[in-house]
Amino acid sequence: MYSNTERIKDLLQDPAFVNWVRQPNDQLNEHWLKWAEANPDRKSDLLLAKQFVNSLQYKNEFHLEEADKNKMFERIKAFKQEKEETERRAIEKVKFRKILFGFSAAASVIMAFVGSIYWSGNDQPAPFTITRSGNNVEVATTYKGQRTKVILPDGSIVHLNAGSSLSYPVAFSKTNRIVELVGEGFFEVVKNKKKPFIVETGKVKTQVLGTSFNVRAYANEKIVQVAVVTGKVKMEEKLSGNAQYLTPNEMGTLDNSSVIHKDKVDLEKATSWKKGVLMFDGDNFTDVFAKLEIWYGVNIIVLPNVELKGHYSGEFQQESLENVMQGISFTSGFKYEIAGKTILIHN
Repeated sequence: MYSNTERIKDLLQDPAFVNWVRQPNDQLNEHWLKWAEANPDRKSDLLLAKQFVNSLQYKNEFHLEEADKNKMFERIKAFKQEKEETERRAIEKVKFRKILFGFSAAASVIMAFVGSIYWSGNDQPAPFTITRSGNNVEVATTYKGQRTKVILPDGSIVHLNAGSSLSYPVAFSKTNRIVELVGEGFFEVVKNKKKPFIVETGKVKTQVLGTSFNVRAYANEKIVQVAVVTGKVKMEEKLSGNAQYLTPNEMGTLDNSSVIHKDKVDLEKATSWKKGVLMFDGDNFTDVFAKLEIWYGVNIIVLPNVELKGHYSGEFQQESLENVMQGISFTSGFKYEIAGKTILIHN
């Protein structure tokens, strides 16, 4: 991430810097080498600014069309604001209180009260953010690059994908079990005919008695999807009351309309994230980069002059970011540069 937007802008508008990138020589190389050594915290800034100059193919002078310049700096500004917001939330998070395990009833109550969260794929305690509101509701949050498993008070299990949050009461009521999801989660619901399990996701309410299903409802996406693995699910649009009953291998999709569309679904693809598999199936590059940002906790800048056409399909299991970017860029005809938590896409 950029630590200071203005520092990058200053580099791009420095004729000496642009001349060095366009026509390097020993004297200029020595100057900027010393500059980098004197400013170790800005090495990533220097690298990215250099890529900007190269990819935009400057001619006789540093120049960007005003529209392109505005686009570039708006992207940088947006990413900086997102970083600051993440840091703010991290500072405000409630520190997890250590639970003393024992055989007493009190210890059991505490464990049910707090819930248990684990790293996906193992049973070791995971770093996580959990907050408590005044009405005895807890919110478990995963940030970009993090996946977590939450055990609810009734024993139901929720696998949270990266960039997601789950709100749930410390104790369910006598009549129902209601949770709220933003992002993506895979639910394994304990069966209880007397207490329906309801997942609230913006415009959609999903109700079950006991089953397993996947819900995808990221705030920045225009659709909500529910895919059923076992059991039966009622997916309902809250305002209109329109609903679909979904059974195994079926997915309901709600877009900007109030109509829920029901289709057959490849469950292996729909739930691949839970197994650590990053899968693309004919995705456009806007969606490809959005998935990468969430999966690896990075920010991606696409230069204004880069034209990405077509779609991408591929599958990566527990692969490093570098390997994934190599695979995608090789078949898709673009170049990239990784600097810390930022990826620059260029020609």
